[in-house]
Amino acid sequence: MSGVFNSVDPLRAALDYHLDRQNVLASNVAHVDTPGYKPSDLERIDQSGFGAELGVAMHRTNQMHLVGGGLEAMPNGRVFEDLSAGVGNDGNYVSLDREAAKLAANQLRYDTVSAIVSAELRQLTFAASDGKG
Repeated sequence: MSGVFNSVDPLRAALDYHLDRQNVLASNVAHVDTPGYKPSDLERIDQSGFGAELGVAMHRTNQMHLVGGGLEAMPNGRVFEDLSAGVGNDGNYVSLDREAAKLAANQLRYDTVSAIVSAELRQLTFAASDGKG
């Protein structure tokens, strides 16, 4: 039965990623007037590769090993500082226009994945009801 939802699981992960990214970006907007604030963004963690294929994870022998330089890990990605907008007079790197554009693009991606998930679930419902739904 678990194989029935295999097509939905990657989409669920995408929704979770976009939700987490929305929260990170909204935090940047909230700090637009905070002197010295450095905005963050969320990048996806590549789930492919040797470990993903075998269903194993690397083991850390020391908590300091395999820590990305300055990157905070989240379940659906890695938070990193995005200083590409440049610094203002107060040391704040947040560009409201840039953050608003990122929020809008992220929301559009979330809405698109959400529509795909809804269509997949409707198909599963249709199949479960023997085509009478």
